[in-house]
Amino acid sequence: MIRRGAVLLAALGALALFPTAARAADDPARDPLTLAQQRLDLARTEATALSARISDAQTAQAKLEAEIADAEVRIPQLRARAAELRAQVKVRAAQLYMRHGNSAGFESAMDAENAEDALRAAHLTDTIGTHDLDAATELRDTAAKLAAREAELKSQRAELQKTIASLAPLNTLLQKKLEVANDAYDKVHALLVDGVTKKGLDVATGATECPVKGVVVFTDDFGELRAGGPHPGIDMGALTGTPVVAVVAGLVRHDVGELGGNGAWLTGIDKVSYYYAHFSKYEGEGGLVKAGDVIGYVGSTGNSTGPHLHFEVHPGLPGASLPVDPFATLVALCNDNLLKPPAK
Repeated sequence: MIRRGAVLLAALGALALFPTAARAADDPARDPLTLAQQRLDLARTEATALSARISDAQTAQAKLEAEIADAEVRIPQLRARAAELRAQVKVRAAQLYMRHGNSAGFESAMDAENAEDALRAAHLTDTIGTHDLDAATELRDTAAKLAAREAELKSQRAELQKTIASLAPLNTLLQKKLEVANDAYDKVHALLVDGVTKKGLDVATGATECPVKGVVVFTDDFGELRAGGPHPGIDMGALTGTPVVAVVAGLVRHDVGELGGNGAWLTGIDKVSYYYAHFSKYEGEGGLVKAGDVIGYVGSTGNSTGPHLHFEVHPGLPGASLPVDPFATLVALCNDNLLKPPAK
């Protein structure tokens, strides 16, 4: 046992070489209530940040709408003024024709598409004055620039509308996550602070993942009397084949037995050991894992009446301490995976 403990400690030391494991080692062990509070705080932070993004996008959209409305008013006014100047130029060209008989210039002025071309075609810039030419040209150019700006603003508005539309489902998801985290905190608080249950003791761990990666149901059956004595863990019901993951970075060792069937010990970098039982099959050969790595699949091997994961938590190395009730920790970790009863 001493030799095995030395080997496990050496392996856990090697985990510090992995970046993910090193981060886990820096994280303090958390009791279930602290874990639930941290998950709730994270959900609140994410929801607040997203709300700010949506608000910023809506503010930018409102500004664009105001600019578009202004451009839509100014463009017709400028175009109308340019047309008015063009008409004035043609009238003055006709008057000059009547005086000087410049037929070619008059016909060119009448056929011109804008005031600038009319003035130049009729060679009237000296007679009419460059002011009229410059004004008509400026108005025409301004109207063109405004039209281009209007098109640009409408394109930006379309992009903002897409952004806002894409944020809406994420906002719904985060609000649901916030609701779930708040529910988990309330449940853990009731379990540990209000004294709804007093079955066994929980322990501070570095666990960050629900052991069952899918829909799961469980109650606090820790300590219930069974044929072999008090139940040392929590039975987590799930469909056969549902992935089972490492709750924390550590070392996995397969453990096949008559009671647990295809079981496994996870010796965590948090100096807590976790026992899993009744796998339908293993994933991988064991060894070093990161939190969230799949290590097996829910099954019913060993002494089991149906598909479920039997999960235990032991402070210290495997076999070195009695199990503790992990129910509150599992509620904090798995509340968003729990199968909820139908709404009444």
